[in-house]
Amino acid sequence: MNIPQMPLLYAAFGAYLLAVILYLFHLLLRRSWVWRSAFVLVLIGFALQSLCLGLRWYAAGYLPVTNLFATQFFFSWALAATYLYFELRYRIHAAGLFVIFCTLLLLGSVLPSSPKTPPLIPALDTPLFTLHVSLSFAGYAFFAMAFSLGVLYLLQKRLQTGLLPDLLLLRKLNEEAVFLGFSLFTLCMIFGSIWAYVAWGHYFSWNIKGVWSALVWLFYAGMCHAKFIRRWQGSGYAVLSIVGFGVVLFTYLGIGLLMSSNHPLN
Repeated sequence: MNIPQMPLLYAAFGAYLLAVILYLFHLLLRRSWVWRSAFVLVLIGFALQSLCLGLRWYAAGYLPVTNLFATQFFFSWALAATYLYFELRYRIHAAGLFVIFCTLLLLGSVLPSSPKTPPLIPALDTPLFTLHVSLSFAGYAFFAMAFSLGVLYLLQKRLQTGLLPDLLLLRKLNEEAVFLGFSLFTLCMIFGSIWAYVAWGHYFSWNIKGVWSALVWLFYAGMCHAKFIRRWQGSGYAVLSIVGFGVVLFTYLGIGLLMSSNHPLN
């Protein structure tokens, strides 16, 4: 089956690029038609990505997230979906610019690569694999949104500008992003443990990826409790959101590319 993947990917990249440019103009012009046009472009890019993902999934017979190209593509798709959730619910407009920019970077980084999907090894040929990986990247996407909102909170506290949402809303969105990301990542860990038991006979192993994934879960579990502690509210929570996403990036890219683990990305 001949799938025109690259035209779809380039078209999605173009839509996201134009959306980023329009969101930047929105920060300057503050015109409703600008952010509306940017939002439509994000919807178009997401629809094109979803179509490409569906075609790749159909052709491969499994969710294609087994190498660096596939994971970056899926991560960018999850980031776009996360932005759309917050935009449709809270009308954050250009406040979600960082997440759309990350989507643009991730998608742009895979364009020069080969879109071929490698054969699936028997240990991964299970619905548990699909649930584990998809929930993992969905959680990562919400953690990326929390990072963005944490940075915006610190900027707004310092600048007190009308270009950004007020501090109370940014704090609420940050806490919600962390909670949703933690909930999805918890499900990822549960399904991953069951999958590991079925495939290898144990629920947890002390490999580097498993250990760091557990650290990510513990960090954000702590954040879900920190929002009830006065000294960690506001700026402290924003800083934790920034640090936490650094841990996420190391767990995803640092270990997958630089270290030997049972979750390689090459």
